[in-house]
Amino acid sequence: MKQTRIDIGSIRREQIVEAAVTVIAEQGLQNLSLSEIEKKAGMSRGQLTYYFPAKENILLAVFDRLLQLSYQRIGTPAGAVCGEASGWDWVQHLLEKLVGQPPLNPQFGILQYAFLSQIGHREDFRRRLATLYEEWRSQMAAGLKADLAGSDDNHRVSPRALATVIQALLHGLGMQAAADPHAFDRQEVLTLCLDMLSLYMKIPRRTRKPRKSAANNLKALNGARNGRQRSQAGRLPKGLP
Repeated sequence: MKQTRIDIGSIRREQIVEAAVTVIAEQGLQNLSLSEIEKKAGMSRGQLTYYFPAKENILLAVFDRLLQLSYQRIGTPAGAVCGEASGWDWVQHLLEKLVGQPPLNPQFGILQYAFLSQIGHREDFRRRLATLYEEWRSQMAAGLKADLAGSDDNHRVSPRALATVIQALLHGLGMQAAADPHAFDRQEVLTLCLDMLSLYMKIPRRTRKPRKSAANNLKALNGARNGRQRSQAGRLPKGLP
């Protein structure tokens, strides 16, 4: 019987990447060093540099690992398993996961911003981020193409332009939340993003139950302008409170 060959190199690389991820999670990116990785991986400096010549090479591998974990935790929208999820379904799903909820993988965000700060000096970091953004932008644009195909309005932009703006929303809000977790009300901003996009695309979005605090705020706001709404019935854009 033919025995399966064990790839020791791949196993060692996996161990090093896992050790680096653990160091970042426990001590922060600023404390990631070859010495700390050695301790976690149980390897010598020579073994470490044999598989990864420099710490930057480890960072790139860790970036890909955290990205993979983020994909797994984001999951898929309802219907995606059966191939029924549209581009708009994916946009709603991503906004709900990345804007409406706490960070799925804070370490990935930290590493992403560390890469951003170095793109003027490190071509490999810049190239990796550019590739990531292009993958997201292209895939999102492909999904949105069908949603925009039926529109005959002259002001409608290309799917790629719309995907670029949505990507900017996700990235910008993520950066604000990373700097200050209480910078904005997640549910309020999520609702605003979905309302603006669905109104522009003229696509109804999935209805969501607002959180109790959001519902109370909405009730108070409606009560305060109740009289004005009676006189302006029919003037408010469909889909807005």
